[in-house]
Amino acid sequence: MKKRNIFLSLALIGLGIFGGFFLKQKFFLKETSIALPFPPNPPFEMPVFSDLVIPPKNCNVLDFGANNDGKALNTKSFNAAITECANAGGGHVIVPAGIWLTGAIQLKSNIDLHLEKDATILFSKNPQDYLPIVFTRFEGIELMNYSSFIYANDCENISISGEGALDGQGDSWLKWKDIQKGDSQKLYQMANDNVPPEERIFGKPGDALRPFFVEFVNCKNVQLLDFTLKNSPMWSIHPLYSENVLIRGIKIDTTGHNTDGIVIDSSKYILIDSVDLKTGDDSISIKSGLDKDGWRVNRPAENIVIKNSRMELGHSSITVGSEMSGGVRNIYIQNCSFEGSGQGVRIKSMLGRGGYVENIWARDLQMDNIENAALQFDMTYDSSTNIPTTNTPPKIDNINIDTIRVSGNPPKYLVKIDGLSEQPMENIRLSNVTAKSEKGIVIGNAQQINLENISFSAKKKPYFQFTNAKGLNLYNATCKKTDTNCVEIN
Repeated sequence: MKKRNIFLSLALIGLGIFGGFFLKQKFFLKETSIALPFPPNPPFEMPVFSDLVIPPKNCNVLDFGANNDGKALNTKSFNAAITECANAGGGHVIVPAGIWLTGAIQLKSNIDLHLEKDATILFSKNPQDYLPIVFTRFEGIELMNYSSFIYANDCENISISGEGALDGQGDSWLKWKDIQKGDSQKLYQMANDNVPPEERIFGKPGDALRPFFVEFVNCKNVQLLDFTLKNSPMWSIHPLYSENVLIRGIKIDTTGHNTDGIVIDSSKYILIDSVDLKTGDDSISIKSGLDKDGWRVNRPAENIVIKNSRMELGHSSITVGSEMSGGVRNIYIQNCSFEGSGQGVRIKSMLGRGGYVENIWARDLQMDNIENAALQFDMTYDSSTNIPTTNTPPKIDNINIDTIRVSGNPPKYLVKIDGLSEQPMENIRLSNVTAKSEKGIVIGNAQQINLENISFSAKKKPYFQFTNAKGLNLYNATCKKTDTNCVEIN
């Protein structure tokens, strides 16, 4: 279709507001609202999170020979305290004030690792302190690798709590980023060749797939409360194949490549509440496996609530993907603030990922000093370490965003949506937006797009740009009467 500039002069609604003209076939700009009521609560099943019932037994690491001078390695003492409590049916492993150097900590069922005020667990820089290898998933592919710093597998009723801190000394691990690409590609090829996960063995001298900081695998009833986590080696908190996970009141402060804050991976019934995240990569990321290995496992990330939280810096504040081949559905985000990130809310995927992203609701978001886009939904992501070996398209459907405010230095885009010509995005609803941006709303390869009460100023025109967009409904959107190229349709 030949490019057309739309002159907006009909049905002015107040100063600088337009709505109410009809374009044949593809586009319908309405004079009346068609917005559906935004759900005040998550429109999907969520459990009621209550305090875990941990037995009253206390196991103080001092009683197991631990030394808080920050130099003596306390791995045996920590794990002995955990084992003692677990053998008694569970209890609280107490870490008093001081600096406690350790290697991998292996949690067990019915254990609360409690960090008292002014306690810091300092994690070793030596990779050998994270052996033996354990089952995990690295960027969407299952394998055997170095243990995460705190690790649990097949456990129930476990927590980390208290006012103390976890320090991963992450700077010593970040240099692995420069050499891990080859190992990542080797792992991807193993998955494509159907090598069983237990035979995808890494964690040997020369291997460079970094361990995570805190990881729960196949666990149920997990609570992370109030502590501070800093200087992560890679992903900071990684629930994998887990359910009923509450993360509340924690702080994360970490920098460097791939130091995401919270990575929810093929897990369900997750509540993230009142967290404060300052990260070197995405603050919160939702994933479900990569390409062929993700399809084999076939476990979605689902039924996730994120609320009352602050996210600073990082590539994106909240991201879905790009490893989403097992599917992502039922996400509810409410009352969050984003500061200084590259993108606010981002969905990223690419041809070959397959999988789906569906049923996302986000409301009451304050975004300040966003660099690239307040909202970016991208099916043409081009920064993946591993290029898909198929052309299986992903599907993105039913994304609902209501009431966002974008202030500070304006982002490059207010909204940037890039679907695929062979698989357009569907059912995108955006309402009640107040913003400034360099460019406005740019949408390509999408259908059933509803934009309502969009009030923004952009430095560059057109304010609204649509390419291969069908079923567009636009109501009460900012545009000056004198603007002769406010909307561009290709």
